[in-house]
Amino acid sequence: MVSTLTWLDHDSKAQEKARDVLQLFTESGTRDELGIGPIRDSISDQLFPGTSVIQTRLRYMLLAPWLLMDMEAREIPSAKFQKTARDAELRLNAALRSEDGAFGKSSGDDLQRLASEVYWAGLGSWGIRLFQGTQQDYFRRMDSFYKARRMRQRRDDNEWMDPARGSTWHHSLADLRPKGELIEGATLRVRKDEAQFIREQWRKCYPGSLLTWLAFDEASLRSRVTAESVWLHTRSAEFPPAIQQLVEHGRRFSKLMEGAALMYNLLLSEKWAVENKIEQYRDRLAEWNKSLPGAGIGGWDLSNFWLTTDVTRHVIKEPAKLFVRRWRDVVLGSTRLADSPQARQLVEQRERQVKPGRSRFDQIGTWRGEAGLVPLAFRWHIAKSYLNDLAEGLGVP
Repeated sequence: MVSTLTWLDHDSKAQEKARDVLQLFTESGTRDELGIGPIRDSISDQLFPGTSVIQTRLRYMLLAPWLLMDMEAREIPSAKFQKTARDAELRLNAALRSEDGAFGKSSGDDLQRLASEVYWAGLGSWGIRLFQGTQQDYFRRMDSFYKARRMRQRRDDNEWMDPARGSTWHHSLADLRPKGELIEGATLRVRKDEAQFIREQWRKCYPGSLLTWLAFDEASLRSRVTAESVWLHTRSAEFPPAIQQLVEHGRRFSKLMEGAALMYNLLLSEKWAVENKIEQYRDRLAEWNKSLPGAGIGGWDLSNFWLTTDVTRHVIKEPAKLFVRRWRDVVLGSTRLADSPQARQLVEQRERQVKPGRSRFDQIGTWRGEAGLVPLAFRWHIAKSYLNDLAEGLGVP
C-alpha cells in the first residue's frame, strides 16, 4: 500500500504544518535517520528564525512578494493567478541566472520549487507576509481579496476607513519596490533601504535571536561572516548569555550526533558488506571517540539542554531524548566504541524505531555508502549568506 499524507482542505494551519514536514524531506542535509530533527530544528529556529536550508539569497524575501503584489495590482483572477505567478518567476529566474544563489541555475524552467514557495514560511515569520495561510490558500482566495479591497469606504477626509482591509503584504513593500519594470535588470544585491527594512523586521519579530544580534553588531558586519560554524564566530564571546548557552548546547549536540551518524554508517557498511567503507568508518569513529574528552560532552547538563530546546513548535518526544541520553552515556563509557554491543544496538534500534518497516537494516533502500554525515550546523550557512548580503546592502565597509 502506498503511504500518503493528506489534510483537510479548509484547515490552513494544518496544511501549513504538513507542507513544512514535506519540505524537510526534500532539503539537503535534513534527512533524519535517527529522529533528532526536532531538536536540530528547535535550535535552528531560535538562532535563525524564518530561515531554511534551501533558501539562498536574502533579496528573494522582497523579490517574491513584489512579483505577487504586481499581479494583485493587475487583479489577476484566482483561476489564473498560480500559472501567471509561475511564469513570472521563471522569467525572473532567467534574468538572475548569472548571479550566485539564483534559483534555476541548472534546472532552468524545469525547476520544481520556486522562490515564492521556498520563502513562503519565512515571509510570514518575518512579518513581511500578512496573509495567514498556505501559498495555495493565497492563490485560491485572490478574488475575495480584490472584493474586500473594493469594499473599503472613504471618510470625509478622503482617507480609508479600513486601510488594512484585504492586505496581504507589509505596507512598506510598496514604497521599497524599485520603480518601473521589476524583472528586467533584476539583481540579488540588496539596497540600503531594503536592508534596513529587513533588519528592523528581525528586531521587531525576533529581538532575542542571534540573527538579529549579528545584524546590529557593527563589528560582525564589518568583518563579514566566514566562520565554519556559529560557535567559531569571532564575536561568540560577546553574544548575549542566553544565546551563548544555546550555541554551546548546539555545539555539544552536533559533536555527540556526529558519532551516532558514524556508527550508523559503520553498521550499514557491515550489514551490506561494503568492504571499502567498513575500515573507513571504524577509523573515523575511533578518531571521533578520542576527541570527546575535549568536547565537553561529559559535563554537559542535559536537563538544561531540554529546557532550552523545548520552547518552540517542534515537539521533542521522549524517545528522542532517551536516545540522546543513552548514546551520551554509552560513548562516555567506551574506549572501543566501534565494538561496543550497547552502542551498536542503541543506534540500530533507534533507526528501526524512527522508520518502522523502512529500516535500511532490512532493505538497503537509498543508502549508497553514507547518510547523515553532514555535521549539524543549525542553518548557519544560510544565516551567513543573509548577513553578508545585509552588510553589503547597508554599505558596511
